[in-house]
Amino acid sequence: MLWQFSGGGYNDCNYLTSYATSTSLGGPWTTAYRPLMTTATFDNAVCGPGGADVVDNKIFLHGWVGNQRHLYVADIGWANDYPVVRGSRVRYEAERGTLNHCSVRANAAGASDGKVVAYIDYADSWVENTVFAPVAGSYTLYVGYANGSTSTASHGLVVNGNNAGSVGYPVTGWDNWHESSVSVTLNAGWNTIRLTKGDLYTEVDYLEVQ
Repeated sequence: MLWQFSGGGYNDCNYLTSYATSTSLGGPWTTAYRPLMTTATFDNAVCGPGGADVVDNKIFLHGWVGNQRHLYVADIGWANDYPVVRGSRVRYEAERGTLNHCSVRANAAGASDGKVVAYIDYADSWVENTVFAPVAGSYTLYVGYANGSTSTASHGLVVNGNNAGSVGYPVTGWDNWHESSVSVTLNAGWNTIRLTKGDLYTEVDYLEVQ
């Protein structure tokens, strides 16, 4: 069972939508690790997304524009019974994916969940995550990374087994986490995104799809 709720305040952009799940109405209920929709997950395109209702494959919500609440609508899909809203970022921890000839580095200072994928340094090195798209179309892929190399680094990008170019990473220094973004075309439902050895060296913290 899934219970959707709004919280975080009402009169400003801190308003948000989250959800909790349970196997029975009487609980216990487990709140989602991250909210479903916040101002930040919409990259400030919606201020205080809340008051949401789902009808068929659409989610209707409202957000602040000045001192008024305005109505928004977005596509929604269900990833193993968990909601995913198009336009609201969903994070996938890179270290929870499938790794080949690379490894997880724990205790990574400042990284999301404290772990990253490191040593993607060899011709056969790659990390692959499975991500969900509510509908088919063009999405933005964000990669959280740190590049301690001497110049811009890169990873090869493979989407659903097809070469999709590369992701570039300007120099940041190690354990100095930034984001790089690239456009990807995804199918409705589950998709695989693989990052392979490219130029120089970069550690990967997470992937986000919007």
